[in-house]
Amino acid sequence: MLSHNYLDQQPMQKTLREFLYTPIEEAIGILHARQKQQLAIPFLDVPEPLRVFSEWENKTYRPTAVMFRQSATPNFEMDRVLGLCEKYQLDLLILTFQEDKFSPNNNCKYALARMGFFEGLGRQGGKKISYSTILNFNQYNGLPLGECKTFRGQPFMEFHHGLLMQEFPQISINNISDISEWFIRNHIKTGNLYQANLKLFLKHAILFETFVLSGSELNFTLKKVVPAFQEIIDTYGIKPLIVNSEDPDMEGDDYWQLYPKHLHQFAPYDRRKTPRYEAPFDKLIPAEIKHKKWTIPST
Repeated sequence: MLSHNYLDQQPMQKTLREFLYTPIEEAIGILHARQKQQLAIPFLDVPEPLRVFSEWENKTYRPTAVMFRQSATPNFEMDRVLGLCEKYQLDLLILTFQEDKFSPNNNCKYALARMGFFEGLGRQGGKKISYSTILNFNQYNGLPLGECKTFRGQPFMEFHHGLLMQEFPQISINNISDISEWFIRNHIKTGNLYQANLKLFLKHAILFETFVLSGSELNFTLKKVVPAFQEIIDTYGIKPLIVNSEDPDMEGDDYWQLYPKHLHQFAPYDRRKTPRYEAPFDKLIPAEIKHKKWTIPST
């Protein structure tokens, strides 16, 4: 068991990274080995898009990577993940949660509704960002994402998925699947979705995810993610295969939820209908980057 005492005695971030993540080259090799061994995992509730990977006897599949997101969208995190998938010949499956409720208090959902477009670095090294708000916060606050519409009347999820497929032609609707029913069922059953989510990455696929290991997010990681992760290891004797979806040197930085500036033209909004509010990113303290000047990451 990875105890809090142990964490206190070690460099916190380094210890957690080694515990939670597997380098992508190793993860692919381990996944191949487990699939070849036809590893049996009883009582596993697998969402429909991943059930095909439960039967290996007479089939051969490309290794698959998964992202869990409220919506599939072409931000910089997605760009990095797709670059890694192309480099390591991984298929990508984006599992969405359209029944999740929109809330401007959630940074990820906020960033989908008030899109930030990265325009480079200023003279002092700060990010230059322009914003476009595509959703009426007051009208849709508390409603399922699947019921939200942009100011132009387009379904909110459809807008983001269409923009993703426009930006990355290698992605099609077949790469995106809504598993809201599975999310709701397992949340009711366990109260901690990570207990259900992480089991899927013992033999079915590799998970691309980032668990922020600093600031206020660290407490969530220690209370929710680490116990679920450890329980799976204790039960099955092996750990889920997780690869960091962000560059560890910029972990938790708002950059990953921003978009390239050329996409701004596709996200116009009606200024007359746009509510006034303060962007949480304006107050976000970027992850500390030691011994490295802030640069634009490359995949």
